[in-house]
Amino acid sequence: MEDLTDSHLRDSILKAIEEYNNYRSPGATAKLIEFEKHNFVLQFEGPFCSSCGVQDYIEDFIYELEEITKDFRVEVIKTEPTDSQRFRVHYIVKKDFFNAQLNDESLFKEFLKERGMSFKEYLRSNACTKDVIMFHFRTWKSERKE
Repeated sequence: MEDLTDSHLRDSILKAIEEYNNYRSPGATAKLIEFEKHNFVLQFEGPFCSSCGVQDYIEDFIYELEEITKDFRVEVIKTEPTDSQRFRVHYIVKKDFFNAQLNDESLFKEFLKERGMSFKEYLRSNACTKDVIMFHFRTWKSERKE
C-alpha cells in the first residue's frame, strides 16, 4: 500500500501534468509512464517548438510541479528519445530534500496532532490552508529549538 507521502507526490505529479498539458498541448504533451517511491518517468510527445528546444519542455514540467506543491523537489536524471517526437524522461525526488522531509515528518505529525489534525487531513487541504499550516509549523519548530 502506498504511504501518504507517496500518494501526495503521485497526486501532485498528476495535477502538474494536467496543468502542463493545458498550457503546452498540442506542442508538447506529458503522460505519466511509471511511478515509484522516489522517482517517476514521464513521456513527452509532440512536434515541440524547434526554437525552444526539447530540454526546455522537459524542465518546464519541474516548474509546473513546483507551482502545485513545494513539498517535493525533483530533477531530471535521464532523457531517452523514443522517436523524433517522443521522449521518456526519468525524474528523481532530490535526496537531500527527501531526507529533510523525513526528519521533519515526525515533528510535523506531532505538530498536527497537537492541533487536532491528521496528516491525511493536511494532505486533503487546499493550497492556501497548507501554506498557513506550514507557516505555523515552521514557527512552532523554531520555538522548540530555542
